[in-house]
Amino acid sequence: MSDERRPSTRRGAPSRITLEDAFDDVLSRIAEGYRVDIVAKGRSMLPFIRSQRDAITLSPLTEESIQPGRIVLARISRGYVIHRIETIYPGGRIILRGDGNPYQHEACIPRQILAEATCVRRGRHLITEGSCLWWCAEHLWPSMPFLRRALLFVYRRTLLRWGF
Repeated sequence: MSDERRPSTRRGAPSRITLEDAFDDVLSRIAEGYRVDIVAKGRSMLPFIRSQRDAITLSPLTEESIQPGRIVLARISRGYVIHRIETIYPGGRIILRGDGNPYQHEACIPRQILAEATCVRRGRHLITEGSCLWWCAEHLWPSMPFLRRALLFVYRRTLLRWGF
């Protein structure tokens, strides 16, 4: 019988951090005026932002941040989302939708918007707010659900599989 001991999983094991703690840290840095990079997770912003492959730069809100077409970090009932502002209604109700969501929308109010996405890092390339690709995604990506669904189908069946 071997005298070797198995390493303890309790000692020296990396501590786990909750999503809430991570976002508390991110939001406190943004409140101090810093920009913070986070890795994208989820497919709701395809094809503009790709899960686990792109990093998103979150910046403090400005007066121009809350307007249609802008990508924002919001805290809604089901958690944190980074989605595009689709509509702002009188009275302050804001409708968000991910670029990869043909039908699903989220509603929030201005105080639930916590930061603005101002840059996406894709490998060595930076897609900055105001760049040609950013402008195309903001202004040309279709808002009609059927057309959006058809384009997403083609993207997921071809370009996404090829690594784009």
